[in-house]
Amino acid sequence: MKYGLKGCLLGIFISTSAMALTNAAESYDSALTAFNQGEVQESYLLLKQVLKDNPDHLPSKLLMGKILLIDGYVNEAIEEFEEVLLAGGDVNLVMPVLSRAYLFSGQYNKIFAMLNRNSLSSEAELAVSLVAGTAYNRLNRKNDAISLYRSVLSKSPDSIEANNALATQLIELHQLDEARTLITHSEDLQPGNPFTLLTKAKLVTEEGQNSLPIYRKAFEIAPDNPATMRGYAGALAENGDYQQASELVEKIEAQTPGDVQNQLLKARILALTQNQHEADKILKQLTERLSLLSDEQLNERIELSLITGIVGYLNKNFDIASSELTRYMSQREMTPEQLGMLADALLRIGAYKEAAKILEKNEAIVIQNLPLATLNCELFITLNRRFKCEQILPELKKRYGNQEAYYILKAKVLLDAGKFEEAQHLLANDLSASEAEEVLRLNTMLLSNQQKFDKALPIAKKLSAKYPKNVDYQALLADLLIRTDDIDAANRIVADILAKHPDSVAGQVAKARIAFARKDSEKARIAIETAVKLDKNNIPARLLAAQIYINSNRNDAALEHLLAAKTLAKEDVRPRELLISIYRKEGNSKAALSEINALLGIDRLSPEYHLEKASILMDVKDLAGAKKQLDIVYSLWLDEPQKLLALTSYQVRAADVAGAKKSYLSAINAAPKAVQPKQEFIAFLIAQDELDQAETLIKEVVEQFGDSANLWLLQGDLANARGSLEQASSFYAQAIKLAPEFTLPLIKSYELAKRGIGKEQFINYLNQSRENGNDEDKAFKSHLLADIYYLDKSYDKASPLYLALLKKDNLPNKESILNNLANIYASSDVEKAQRYIETALQKAPNSAPLLDTKGWLLSLSGDYLAGLGVLRQAYTLDSSNPSIHFHIAYTLDKLGRAEEARQVLVKHGTLRMTFSELNEAKSLAEKLKI
Repeated sequence: MKYGLKGCLLGIFISTSAMALTNAAESYDSALTAFNQGEVQESYLLLKQVLKDNPDHLPSKLLMGKILLIDGYVNEAIEEFEEVLLAGGDVNLVMPVLSRAYLFSGQYNKIFAMLNRNSLSSEAELAVSLVAGTAYNRLNRKNDAISLYRSVLSKSPDSIEANNALATQLIELHQLDEARTLITHSEDLQPGNPFTLLTKAKLVTEEGQNSLPIYRKAFEIAPDNPATMRGYAGALAENGDYQQASELVEKIEAQTPGDVQNQLLKARILALTQNQHEADKILKQLTERLSLLSDEQLNERIELSLITGIVGYLNKNFDIASSELTRYMSQREMTPEQLGMLADALLRIGAYKEAAKILEKNEAIVIQNLPLATLNCELFITLNRRFKCEQILPELKKRYGNQEAYYILKAKVLLDAGKFEEAQHLLANDLSASEAEEVLRLNTMLLSNQQKFDKALPIAKKLSAKYPKNVDYQALLADLLIRTDDIDAANRIVADILAKHPDSVAGQVAKARIAFARKDSEKARIAIETAVKLDKNNIPARLLAAQIYINSNRNDAALEHLLAAKTLAKEDVRPRELLISIYRKEGNSKAALSEINALLGIDRLSPEYHLEKASILMDVKDLAGAKKQLDIVYSLWLDEPQKLLALTSYQVRAADVAGAKKSYLSAINAAPKAVQPKQEFIAFLIAQDELDQAETLIKEVVEQFGDSANLWLLQGDLANARGSLEQASSFYAQAIKLAPEFTLPLIKSYELAKRGIGKEQFINYLNQSRENGNDEDKAFKSHLLADIYYLDKSYDKASPLYLALLKKDNLPNKESILNNLANIYASSDVEKAQRYIETALQKAPNSAPLLDTKGWLLSLSGDYLAGLGVLRQAYTLDSSNPSIHFHIAYTLDKLGRAEEARQVLVKHGTLRMTFSELNEAKSLAEKLKI
């Protein structure tokens, strides 16, 4: 939802005064309190003011999204949640509420995609899984819902929501014994849970017993919950107590106006009370609503018809020409010239299929005339029936095999079939000496399709110079200039084209492409939509339109153009490839699978398409199906070791360890003198915990190739996997000694040093070597050394190193250095610390660690409310960081809100985590009596 002009989510804290921060924090805090107390309208008004002053305040945007969702503004809520995600918001906070919003808007595939593509905390995964289960039910995919609930319970067996959800599914399938066991478990976990009671009532009803007392008890426990109210009202109606049931329905209607389930219940009660007219009225209204939701005599003087038709054709009255010549053809046999005239007239009025039928029916006449045969073939190509042309090519070769026009026709057929190499061979040999217009055009098209734009450009310039009045050739030249980055020259040509021919489709497409290259999306959109209106069957225009809309995140509009392009050119792979990318992005795996299957129908031996299909199948957890696709790729790449190595990453993702091992071994066999396949296989064996086999292979490789930094690194990884950390550190040191510029063993040594393993040796190495090498290498080693000192709390040694690094230009991750300096000075010089963190936030305004430091510094300086506001901003970006939990709890306690502070530490299990301030957090917990 928009509250004014948005920026690009830059750090608002830098340019905002401390007073403004305090005001924003205070308003948000009041909004949060009001929301938690059920005062949604008051919370909304407070948030609206915060977002007016600070449109990118992420905690407020997240809370605003929740309020919009409650109030039924689903699309606006989705916009808020997606903007929070775009700004780096924590997926564990956003995904549960966003999944509910997607559920309400019917975007079920996006919910499934959340689970497939995100690594969520157990709590967030549980919440999204339950929503996904509801989505499966709405799609009538009951078995998928049950499988999902079982999977959830295998990880969270004490989830009452999952137990009740699965029990409800089983009741519907009349599997009552297992449902009863689940309900009993829920009751043991939490006696008197109203939603467990609702599930139990359904079970009792299914067993043919009186469930009214159970519904009543659930209602008494949660009298204001629509679910308990609805369940109780339904039970009352079944029991004949229509008056009380109707009163409850009215109460629900006031609470949730327009609720479909409530309307159905109301209609049911009206029907039970014989008020059929009113019941029908409600059902009719519902039907209309739901229909909107769901996510095309004979002329005796026949010779006169021939004359009339020919005159009509010459006068460009193609309607008369086509009708009269058709009448003539029904009684007389036509000459090739007359047949060509009729076909051309039909084409001019858009009757492509009729023209094709006539030419196909008169094939014997067609092959007597090469121009007519060419027209026939081009028509078949246009109608995606190239095979019809291919059928007559042998006869045409017999008659006209020595003519240039025949080879031109054959080249067109080859290009349409995507046989670019054969077409190139034909053009380079049989037509090499030709300067004919069609040959130049086909050469340009072929080179463009192969993305050899530099080679196509000179031919396009020749074509344009020979035919300066041909607008399409001028546009083609402009297009190639764009693709070779001569935008200004292209722009001059396009401006000239459109000045003379404003309705030139090719000109408008080129204009759109120039605007798109210059990142002017709106100008590009207007130009391409103009082109599509002028020619709805233009494939390049449709494809460019789709790319423009994809770039603007308008996938619905892109889909419209791609679906049209796919229909117009059934064997063109480009629309389908783009469709797959959109479908996968939106989580619509079923549609993506349909398109990849179509692509495999076009090119069954494409390894890339089989890999794409495997990836889609992995998205939907069909690992067996993915494995089959990868087996096909394996057979296609059997003699290509580098490609086999690339294949292994897919096989590991598909949990096909045996397949990956086979690919590694085949790569080794295909390149027995290459070290890379064996090294990658060793790394794979270590990852699979096949440590003895890895050790044996390391020895073989050392014997065959000798020592290398890579092999010492692998030996370090092997020792690490066995828990021999000191030995691992020693091996990594050997790798560094052999190849000082090799950063991977350096980083692995650093990770061990952070844990105290080989720390002194690592520090000594860095001190001795950090002045060697290029500037980048020196800075990298100095940074590692400073970080080791910082983590060891040797601030007097870390600080000068950090300060020296800050003086270097173009140093990456300067914000982390500034953050560490801020933390170093936090206890001794808060003002200096604040200056460092403000500078850091200018570089990374939406960094949770930086915002945590800023909020913590504000709290340490006594500005608790402003500190709390910034800390909540950090929490919105990373809700699992224990330091942020501790800092928020500390600040809440300082504000006199001890109970809230206690809840923060308890809810997140902060005291069970490992972090540098754990002892301070434990002291706070003792004070709060946790």
